[in-house]
Formats: sequence, C-alpha cells, structure tokens
Amino acid sequence: MSGYRYAPARRTGDRSASVSPEPVLPIYGATLSSEPETNDYSERPYDPNDPHMASNAMFYDPNSPFFGIDPQLVGFVQKHNVVMDDGAVVNMNAMKEKAAMQTKPKTKFQPPFGLSQKQFLIAVVVTVALVVILALAFGLGLYFGLLQITPSYPQAQPWWRRTLMYQISVATWANDVGGPTGRLVDVIPRMAYLSIQVGATSAVLTDLISSDANGVLDWTQVNSQVAAPDEAIATLIPQLASQAKKPLGPLRNANPIQLVLGLPLYATSIRHAWFQQSRLATMSQYSNFYLWTTKEPATAQERRYYAFDDVRKAYYRHMHGNPSSPLLNLNNTDVQNELKKVIQFWVKNLDIKGVMITNSTNVIPEMINGMRTALGNFTNEQFVWFADVPSIDEVLNPRQKVCLNEIRINRHVPTRTDDLVAQITQVMNNTKVSTCSPIWQVKLLLDETKDFETVQRLAYFLPGSFFMIAGQEVDLVTGTTELMQWGWGKYTNYGTYWPKNSNSPQDGLSRLQSWNTYWKAASQLSLLGTAVSAGKLAIIQGRQNEDLLALYREFSATGDRVYFVVSFQTLNTMVSFKPIFTNLKSPTVEVAYDTKNMYNGRRQFGTVLLVNNQVLLLYYY
Repeated sequence: MSGYRYAPARRTGDRSASVSPEPVLPIYGATLSSEPETNDYSERPYDPNDPHMASNAMFYDPNSPFFGIDPQLVGFVQKHNVVMDDGAVVNMNAMKEKAAMQTKPKTKFQPPFGLSQKQFLIAVVVTVALVVILALAFGLGLYFGLLQITPSYPQAQPWWRRTLMYQISVATWANDVGGPTGRLVDVIPRMAYLSIQVGATSAVLTDLISSDANGVLDWTQVNSQVAAPDEAIATLIPQLASQAKKPLGPLRNANPIQLVLGLPLYATSIRHAWFQQSRLATMSQYSNFYLWTTKEPATAQERRYYAFDDVRKAYYRHMHGNPSSPLLNLNNTDVQNELKKVIQFWVKNLDIKGVMITNSTNVIPEMINGMRTALGNFTNEQFVWFADVPSIDEVLNPRQKVCLNEIRINRHVPTRTDDLVAQITQVMNNTKVSTCSPIWQVKLLLDETKDFETVQRLAYFLPGSFFMIAGQEVDLVTGTTELMQWGWGKYTNYGTYWPKNSNSPQDGLSRLQSWNTYWKAASQLSLLGTAVSAGKLAIIQGRQNEDLLALYREFSATGDRVYFVVSFQTLNTMVSFKPIFTNLKSPTVEVAYDTKNMYNGRRQFGTVLLVNNQVLLLYYY
C-alpha cells in the first residue's frame, strides 16, 4: 500500500455549511499525470510499458484502493476536495484487464481412451444409433407382445353382419337455421356426430324422397321440404355420399357409414304421375300399375280398402283408411322394372348399400312375390334389404341376409331377466338365424326408461347388428316426430353435438356420454365383432338372484369369451360369480367395462356387490 495516499472519508452527517473541509493535497504530485486529461484510457488496453500510463498505474493495480475507478473522477475528487458518499463510477476497462489476468487458459478437449477426435465422434454417433434401434426394438416387441397377449378375431363380413344402424328422419332430424323442418344440408356434417358420439357404422335415411302426406310423388327426387330438388341431386346428395365415406373428413381415419334408403315400395300418392296415367284406363303400360277392379266391395271391411275413381269408373286398392295412398300392383313386370330403376338410381347417386321397407305393415300378401323379385335383382354381396317390422320382415324376407328382431321392455313381467331371456332364446333357437344375421331393435313399452339404456347395451352385445332410432341415444325412446333440437360443445365441431332431451340431465348430454363410453369399450373387444356362425351365445342358468342376468359370447376356435352381467331392479345385491364362471379353467378375467367404475383390470371375482343396472363386460382369454 506504500506509495499511495488518499484522504479519509467523512460521513454526510459530519458536514456543516459553516465549516469548510480541509484541503487535501493532490496525490502523485500536483496532478495525476503531466499529460492532459483524456478519455483514451478507456479506448486502449493497459500496457505497463507504456510511458503514458505510468502515472495511471494505480487504476490498473488490483492492490490499489483506486482500482477500477474512473481516473477523471479521482482527479476531480482530489482537485475539488469532494467526499463521495455512495460509490463511484467503475472503470470498466480495468475490470476487463483484471478478468483477463485472472482467467485461466482453456484446456483443449482430449477424447478418452486415447481416441482421436474423429474416432470419438464416430463412437458417439454409433452409440446414439444403437440407443435408437434398441428403443425401437423394445417398442415393437412390446406392441407385438400385447397383440399376442390380447387375441384378435376375424371380423364379420360384409358390413351388415356387424353394424350399429342409426335411423334418421331427414324431415325432423336437424335444422341449424331455426326453420320448422329438417334440412338435408344439416344432415351431411352430422356424419361426424354418428361416428364419434353414437358409434354408428350405417345410417337409414327416411323421408328423403319427394312425397306428400299420402305417399311418394317422385321416386328420383328429394323432398322439397328438406332441400331444393335440383340442388339436392346435383350437390347435396353427392356431398352426403362423400361425407359418409369419410365421416371425419379426408385427413382423419374413421369407419365409413354405409347408407341405407327407406322406401315405401308398395304405394304412391294419388298425385303421382303413375296413378294419373293409370286412371285414364288407356292401353299404356301404366294401366295396370295399381290394383284395379270393377267389382263393388261386398263387405264393410272391403270398403275400408277400396275406393271408387270417377275418372276410370273402377275401384282401386289403397292403404287402410287412406284413399289417397293407392297400392302398387307389384306382380306387374313393368312395376317391378320401374322399382329396380328407382333403386339403381339411388345406388348410383347416393351409393346406398341397402333398402329398408318403411311402414311395412301396409304390405299385403299379394305383393310379397313381386317385391322379392324387384329386390332380388340386387345380388351384390354388399347390398341388403329388410322390412322395418319384424313380423313382416319374417314373411317378406325368409331367406335373406339379415333378419330384424325386437327386444321388448314389457309391462307386468315376473322379472325383467326372465322376460329378456325368453325373448333372446326364442330368436337364437330359430333355425332362420343359421341363414341370416340378426338385427336387434329395442322397443320400450313402459312409461319409464330406467332399464332402456341397459337393454340397449345388451342388444349391442348380442351377435349380429344393433338398430337405433334417432334420439334413442338420449332416451327419446320413440325417436321424434317433431324437429329435434341440438346442443354442442363447440359450434364448429359436429363431433361435439348431441340431440337435446329436456327431460334428461344436462339435456341428454350425460346420457349420450354414458352410451359413448359403453360402445367404445365394447368395440375394443374384437370378439364381439365376429359373425354369428363363428361362435355361440350362452345364457347362464341356475343363477342365485332372480334379477341377475348373465350370458356370454364364445369364440368357438379358441374358447375365449366375453361375459355380459347385469343386476336389474335391485338397489344393492351381493352376487357370487362362482356359478357364472363354473366351467372356466381359470376364473381370472379382464374388466373391459363397468357402468359404476367399481372394478377394473385383470382380477378374480368371488362374491361382489352390484347395484341396480350395473353392467359388467368381462373378457376371458
């Protein structure tokens, strides 16, 4: 510290306006340097051999009390005898010099194990590549290992052997602009709703073709109430066909929705051009398009089916109680050919994969052979047809590909379980099932819906297909005859839409979400997607609880099973699974679905608690 001199500091409180500070003699002589004061010290690095910097050495000496302080500031303080209270300006150049002197020289990286830098770089690249390959191999091994652990099964083909079929009345299903009638344009984007929310893989479109209240006006035009006819055929129908193939758009994968058209192939409106030509009684081909007779009805019953036409001066057969709906003569070859052309038109333009005969109770015995002939012309394996009433379908369609069946929720039954078992057994024991694939439809005959969703789940579980009418996914159990109202999660995303039911919690949203959870869980069990002929359906007998329903589907080739277990009409009940799993080698099963989320994973069931309408899907493999 010798060679340096500086004045002692004083506190601010020691100062007085009446006392002058003692003069402090300049340090290092009269001035800091004999050179003029400049700022170039901050522009030039410190060089101890530079004679111009000799007098400024104390600012670059780390041991100096003036190290790092601006020389001009120190000169000013000494010259004017100023005492600084709160620091001084730092000489940044000196600080850099100090840092430079204290910095240790960098050591050049030397690869380990005597490797050159090139060899080390190659070793790093090879190591990274090996890690990536091992991770990929592990992932593939895990994936294929899971495939082996969880078996896969051949899925029923063609599409109609296993599908969720959803019936849409175009005139009442959706209108996004607040009109009184449904619009075809609003059906198109809702293919995403069917795919994401309902799980539908086919849709039956009714009330689409041009009609009035009494019947068809034009077989190859769209109903003017749901769309402008010219726009519909030119634009909307192709858009619907395209959207059904890709329900979520071209960039997202989803099962296509096969389209089926509902047609009343047995009658037209009295205003139809065919009837107007037929009533003229000319020798044209239309003269025998309808059921004419000159014989006056002899009984009151006959008078309910026949009406007199003033133009032709003859009687024609019509739908019961409606003279404005004349019945077609389906035994006439020209009528059959015209109906074939109608179906071919919609196959070409809408790419339909089938026909459902609507309001089929109007079909009379005289029509059956002719209707079979007209529809039998379509031999494509993908094409299917059926009537919308099981009893009519059984007569009309005895050896066809599919057969419609009802599961009824009846009134006044001893137990819900016994009634359902009797209905299912009757269908499955029918020899017809060996030649056709069942379509199951749930029909509610009660005023309450507490068992409705459970029976829907049962119908979806059964071999074959499940038929749902629009609105039933939210407990609008008969569909709807009025325009359906919709809610949404996001207005621009139709996958978040749902049909509202004001009598259901959250306007039906929670009910839809419950169904959505079930069908997704069931669809993950590929055993349920197998054909009727690939396995068997067994109902567990000798149950310990009269409200317990337990049955399983078995894949014959492997013995793998999926169980459906539910307890009806009991708040809480203890159920022993020993009688249910009595013939299993190992009673360990995987819980694929539980309505109440009480059980999960792979486990063994002993005696457990079930609550009312708690459904379990248990997978044994």
